Amino acid sequence: MSNATSNSRILPFVIGGLCVVLALLVWQVIPRSPEAYTAETIPTSLDEGIEIDPVQEAIDQVNGPNPMAGILALKALAEAEPPNVDAVIELGRFSIQSGQFDKARERFVQAIELAPERSEPLIQLGMLELDGDAPAEALIHFERALVVDSAAHNAWFFQAQCHERLGNPGLALSSYKRFLPLSPDTVIEEAVQQRILFLEQNSTNS
Repeated sequence: MSNATSNSRILPFVIGGLCVVLALLVWQVIPRSPEAYTAETIPTSLDEGIEIDPVQEAIDQVNGPNPMAGILALKALAEAEPPNVDAVIELGRFSIQSGQFDKARERFVQAIELAPERSEPLIQLGMLELDGDAPAEALIHFERALVVDSAAHNAWFFQAQCHERLGNPGLALSSYKRFLPLSPDTVIEEAVQQRILFLEQNSTNS
């Protein structure tokens, strides 16, 4: 199996580990004092006691029978004051799905400007550059993601990918080893171990 094929099978799993969970359901806060339990504060049904994330609601619409309604809802959230950063990121993702890579780049850059402390838009932008065969530019974004968020473990994996494409096997090996104990599941762990073994063997033979 070629390295490109192996890497293409790794990426969906790792990308899945980067995605932020937007489908959180938050129970409404009910006052604890007995006097506060009035007809207005006690939910009469389960639906009334749950607040749905508007971004997730819009995503569900995009994936449903009326996708344009979901896109418009995301745009409204992204253009609100203040803008919803999660909505901006999701618009970037959907732009990639529709092949609008320039728009996706604009959305991720916007998200970075709105929330420079968040690693996700940096990783998304880095992945976009990496897929666009610009590993040097992608590497900058992955390195920055780890600066703003040391828990952005998947950035180590993508740094390794960049270094391999840039012809830096030693740096790629180091990044893979940093990522290995942090890999989210055994499938990825085994694939990364194979990649490390391959680089180590090539280093020994060279």
